Amino acid sequence: MLEKEKFPQDYFPECKWSRKGFIRTRWALADCTFDLVNIHLFHDASNLVAWERSPSVYSGTRQKALGYVLDRITDQRYEKLPYFVFGDFNFRLDSKQVIESLCSTATMQTVRTADTNEVDKLIFRETDNDRKVVLQLEKKLFNYVNQDVFRENNGTSLLEFDKELSLFKDRLHELEISFPPSYPYSEDSSQGKEYMNTRCPAWCDRILMSSSARDLVLKPENEDKSVVYDNIGPNVCMGDHKPVFLSFRITAGAGKPNANKHKCCVVQ
Repeated sequence: MLEKEKFPQDYFPECKWSRKGFIRTRWALADCTFDLVNIHLFHDASNLVAWERSPSVYSGTRQKALGYVLDRITDQRYEKLPYFVFGDFNFRLDSKQVIESLCSTATMQTVRTADTNEVDKLIFRETDNDRKVVLQLEKKLFNYVNQDVFRENNGTSLLEFDKELSLFKDRLHELEISFPPSYPYSEDSSQGKEYMNTRCPAWCDRILMSSSARDLVLKPENEDKSVVYDNIGPNVCMGDHKPVFLSFRITAGAGKPNANKHKCCVVQ
């Protein structure tokens, strides 16, 4: 282990100082060395707050924390090596934009609390069809009428709203996502494919890498089929997050006689 640290407390003053932070370890497979950085970023505390603007205030907090980690692992403390950053980034779809897309033909009703007049819930109804409710949004409720939109074609039609990584496009890379949103799944053991109606499903769990780490993964000697970026247990209950893994082969001693291939698997 090279370092382990919580984020500064003022990064998310609304919550008590939590365990969220990062841990960095250094690994060697024969003559190939790299860093693994496990990270846990801040969540969306309220669906209603996340909806208020695009991008949300929570997105800005996560970007600040991720930038802090990247600056730390690329400073002069240790020799610079290829690195993988993985964990629960809590990346969310742009709430305002995705809701406006899902409810483009609906009308919105705002329900406020009697004592403080604060927004308590938002109800989106179809303009016809007996005013059927399309979406009900509360602080910890995201009840959308059709969960299939998050599962059809692995939900990839919604990747256009997955924008939080764009700020780091020159520093972090990711293989193509071909699995459904990794959170929030039902924890009922009989509902392995169902999402909970608590948050908008999103690709919270990711495996990202530096340019040099990407070169390790995508070396020409790696056959396409030997590189896999996917989730684990798509049809069974794995908790509220589906684990995500990146599997690839590292050639140690490339160019040398009897060079060996080592299989590496990073799991979030």
